[in-house]
Amino acid sequence: MNHSWVAILLLLCLGWTSATIGPHPTFTKTPTECPSAFGLANVVTCPRGGEVTLASADDVEAAILKAGADQTLVVIDFTASWCGPCQQIAPIYKQLSEEHPDVVFLKVDVDENPETAAKYSVSAMPTFVFIKGGEVVERLMGANPGRLEEMISELK
Repeated sequence: MNHSWVAILLLLCLGWTSATIGPHPTFTKTPTECPSAFGLANVVTCPRGGEVTLASADDVEAAILKAGADQTLVVIDFTASWCGPCQQIAPIYKQLSEEHPDVVFLKVDVDENPETAAKYSVSAMPTFVFIKGGEVVERLMGANPGRLEEMISELK
C-alpha cells in the first residue's frame, strides 16, 4: 500500500473519531501587536507564530494590508464548524503556524463571515487562500496537510 492510501485511511479514521467524540476546539488567541509599515507601532495587530486567529472581514483586510507592506505571506483557512475535514486539519494548521512564525495565519468561519468567503470565491471547505503583497498568489482546496505545508514553504 503506498503512502497516499495510508494517509487517506488515516484521515478517514480521524474523521470517524472526530465525529464520535466531537469537534476539535477552535484555536483563537489574541493577536500580537505588529509594527506598522509607516513606523507607527501598534496600529494594526496581526497573529504570528503559533497563533491562529478567527477573523472577521475587517480583521482579514487589516492583516492583508499590514502584511502586504513587508511581503509577508498570509494564509487564510476558510472553515465551517460542521465541516469534518476542516476539523481534522485544524490541529495541523495550528502546528504549521508554530513552525512558521514569519507567516500570518487566519481562520474565517464561512457561516459567520459569508461576505469574506464570497470575496475570495470560496465554494468548498476547507479552502486555503495564500496572499502575498496584498494579492492572492495561490489557493488550495481540501484537507491535504502535505500539500499545505509545501505551499507555505514555497510561498513564504
